[in-house]
Amino acid sequence: MSVLLSRSALAANIETFRRLCRPARIIAVVKSNAYGHGSEPVVRLLNDLLEPGDSLAVHSVEEARELVPYLRWPLLIMGGTSARHDSLLAVWNATGRTVHTVASTAQDVGRLTEAEIPFHIKVDTGMGRLGAHGEGLEEIFALLQKSPRYFQGIMTHFANVEDVLNQDYALLQLQRFEAAARRARTIRSDILVHAAASAPALILPASRFDAVRTGIGMYGLWPSQETRLSLHSMGVQADLQPVLSWQTQIIHLNRVARGEFIGYGCTYRTLTDSLIAVLPVGYNEGYARALSNRSHVLIRGRRAPVRGRVCMNMIMVDVTHIEDVRSGDIAVLIGSSVEEKVTAEELAELAGTINYEVVTRIHHTQSRRIVD
Repeated sequence: MSVLLSRSALAANIETFRRLCRPARIIAVVKSNAYGHGSEPVVRLLNDLLEPGDSLAVHSVEEARELVPYLRWPLLIMGGTSARHDSLLAVWNATGRTVHTVASTAQDVGRLTEAEIPFHIKVDTGMGRLGAHGEGLEEIFALLQKSPRYFQGIMTHFANVEDVLNQDYALLQLQRFEAAARRARTIRSDILVHAAASAPALILPASRFDAVRTGIGMYGLWPSQETRLSLHSMGVQADLQPVLSWQTQIIHLNRVARGEFIGYGCTYRTLTDSLIAVLPVGYNEGYARALSNRSHVLIRGRRAPVRGRVCMNMIMVDVTHIEDVRSGDIAVLIGSSVEEKVTAEELAELAGTINYEVVTRIHHTQSRRIVD
């Protein structure tokens, strides 16, 4: 069982963002195990695909710790840090790994300045999550006026770009952020200003500023159908290529008579004499239980429906209609086989979620392999 990564697809997606967003720099987001793709192999690929001025971003210190040995580009920890991490951040920076973090309060700014840790200010413009606003932001600016040396950037996060075609709320957030960025640049003119994740980077040109944070789009997955439609309506051509495919092998074939039940809860009963293939992947490995009796895998270029409930470590699929199937055959969970394909978006719709969750949930213990 393995996750296959296409270097050429990753390179093409980065080039798409460069073409659309130039002169903005790329901040390649590799949080959450690189959206399930595998942070270490993705960073190794990015080491050769990024350009001077580009950088990486993760959510946590724990994620950064795993990647520091492979870093060739600056890294931003977007989820923030605490005082117990300052000595570690100082060591990383002292040994030539440029690692920044995010400050959301005046206390963060004071602590990081004293510890000599470079930081970006996070502004809450309407997400209601991390970030400063109102009096809290004014307090930060007052501190920065006195000591701006380690102030490296200012950022925000949009709440509702990919879910809608009307961008009124995003424009309100943009207006708030522009005011904060103007104020910040009176304190230090060379800071990095960044606001756009994949969706706004693609469809909201005013949000691109100095850099765009390429997350889901860098991996060849559209943030939403609305994003794709919006870009098309703008007359902009962009072809995102999925980087990931996910496959396993048949470990057992079982002949089941007509009228017999398959799996826990007896949720599926065979309509004919059937050949059932068992695959060693379940919800522990990241194949959602919500896909029970709903999804398909690809075997020998044919769709094989999942029968019965997704188990913790196995699923059962009907291969009665597939000729010459045998134990050891490849089963494609996400990806293409001959002329058929199963996408992360298809699985997301069936499971009642989003493509982000489908790929991010692929368990980190499954091998990741670069295929081109």
